[in-house]
Amino acid sequence: MAKAARGFTLIELMIALAIAAITTSIAVSSYRGYVLRSHRLEAVVALLAAAAEEEKFHLAHGRYSDRLGAAADGEPPGLPVAAATPQGRYRLAVAFADAAAFRIVADATDEHGDPLCRTLSIDEVGRREARDRDGRDTTARCW
Repeated sequence: MAKAARGFTLIELMIALAIAAITTSIAVSSYRGYVLRSHRLEAVVALLAAAAEEEKFHLAHGRYSDRLGAAADGEPPGLPVAAATPQGRYRLAVAFADAAAFRIVADATDEHGDPLCRTLSIDEVGRREARDRDGRDTTARCW
C-alpha cells in the first residue's frame, strides 16, 4: 500500500500564489482609487469654502476679491482662505474676479497625482468644472 503524501504539491502552491497575486492587484488598484478620490474631495472642499468666502466678501465690499490668503479687513482686503489644500495636493488661485463674477481654480501640484481631475474650478453661480491632464472635460466624474 502506498504511503499518503503530506504537505502541498508544487501545483497547489502555484495556484495559491496566483490567487494571492490577483487578490492583491485588485486591492491595490481599488485602494489607489479611494486615495485619489480623497485628494479630489480635499480640493472640492477648499473650492466650496473659497466660494463661500467670496460671497461674504461681495456682501461686505460690493465686489469679489482676487486675493487668497489675506485678511478680509486687511489692506488690501482679501479672502481668509489658504492658497493650497491642507495636504498641499492642489493649489488654489482666483482666475478672475470683478464686481459681478469670479472663478476660483484648484490645480493639482503633483504630476503623478490624479490624472482624471488635474484642474477643478467653481464660479459665482456655482458652476463647477473639471479637466483631466489632456484638457478634456471630466466634470461629471470629478465633482
